[in-house]
Amino acid sequence: MYARLLALFGLLYVSASMGRSQSTFLPGSEVEVYLKGDTGSRVDVLGEMNRELAALMQPAGFRIVWRHGNDKPSPGGAAYLIMVELRGRCERPSVHGSSVPLPPSLALASSSMADGRVLPFTWVDCSALNHFLGRAIFSHSESEQTYIYGRSMARLLAHEFYHVLAQTNDHTQTGISKARFSTADLLAEHFDFEAAALEKLRPPALGLSAGGESVAGR
Repeated sequence: MYARLLALFGLLYVSASMGRSQSTFLPGSEVEVYLKGDTGSRVDVLGEMNRELAALMQPAGFRIVWRHGNDKPSPGGAAYLIMVELRGRCERPSVHGSSVPLPPSLALASSSMADGRVLPFTWVDCSALNHFLGRAIFSHSESEQTYIYGRSMARLLAHEFYHVLAQTNDHTQTGISKARFSTADLLAEHFDFEAAALEKLRPPALGLSAGGESVAGR
C-alpha cells in the first residue's frame, strides 16, 4: 500500500522534533503523516503547525510522525497513515488581506470521500486561510503571526484527523471537533478537543478507517 501511495504523490518532507516520550502512547497509536505541497510554504510556519498538531493529538493517545517520500515505513507498518496536501502558500497573510466570512462553498480544510466514507487524504487550503484570518492577526508581531498561522493550520488538520481516526461523521458542540470554526476559534489561546471527542479518538485497535467532514465547508 505504501509503494502505491508514494508513487501517486510526489511527497516532500518536513522534519519535526516532537519532544514527546514514546511511553506516553499505547501500541498502535502512531500516525504517519505524509506531506505534499509544502515547498511554497514557510518552514517556520510548518514547524509551528507540527508542534501544535502533536500537542493536540497527544491527549487522545496519538503520536504524529512526519515522513519523507523516500523514508521506509515504520517496522511492521504504522497503525494509521494520512496523506496531507497543502494548497496555496502557507504563510502569514499580506497586509492587503481582510478578515471576512468564507462563502459556504469554500472550505478551509477537508478530506476525500468515497462510498460515503472519508478517506485518509486530507488537504488544507492556505489561500482560504489567508482570506479568513486576514487583518485579524496584524496587531501581533511577525513571530506571533507565524505562531498563530501555524497553530491555525494544526487546528484544521486536527479536526480532519478526528473524523478519519475516530471513524465518525459526528461533530461536537464545542472544541476542535465542532462543525465550523470562527476566526475567534483560530485566534483563541486555548482551543482543544472536548472530552467526548477524546473518548471517540482514543485508538481502540490497529487499522485505519475513515469518517468525517470538512471544516468551514459542509
